[in-house]
Amino acid sequence: MNKVVTSKDELLEAAEQITYEEGMTHLSIRSLAKKLDISVGVVYNYFPSKADLVLAIIENFWKKVFHKDLCTFDEPPCFPIFYETIYQRLSEHIEDFQAVFLGQLHVLRSEDKQKGKALEQQYLQHIQKGFLLVLSQDSHIPESLWTATFTKEAFLQFLFEHMLVDLSHQRKNCQFTKEMLYRLLYAKST
Repeated sequence: MNKVVTSKDELLEAAEQITYEEGMTHLSIRSLAKKLDISVGVVYNYFPSKADLVLAIIENFWKKVFHKDLCTFDEPPCFPIFYETIYQRLSEHIEDFQAVFLGQLHVLRSEDKQKGKALEQQYLQHIQKGFLLVLSQDSHIPESLWTATFTKEAFLQFLFEHMLVDLSHQRKNCQFTKEMLYRLLYAKST
């Protein structure tokens, strides 16, 4: 007799397990139901299609990486340290994500790929908002640093693009960028 699934989280966890161990091509509504010894209908109640399931796994990935108290502080953090934290978290997880998901997205229809890209953009924008929050709360950065052309937003856009380039080259640490941030943001005005 089939057991009853207690949560969507249990389904996602099992789906992630299949995807990481066997690859996305082995993930299906039926394989997920079989793994959990539940009826296919139970899975369809949560995920009407494989595409919905894959998109939920991708969203769950981003949530795990970034929604762990990154913008909740007892006291405002030092911006370069915050940058390093984000960078390290991305660096640790992006390799698995690229290998498992990005290399196998051909199984999705183009409209579902677009949904996946939109979801990714949503999380990247969330990260950028977190950067702006931390940058604005760092009281050691003099407000006189910012001008009409050298704005916080333009600075962060540049920094974020640089971070993505470093990650795409699989650079494991960001010590040079962190040092650059210290020198630029905390330099004494003359």
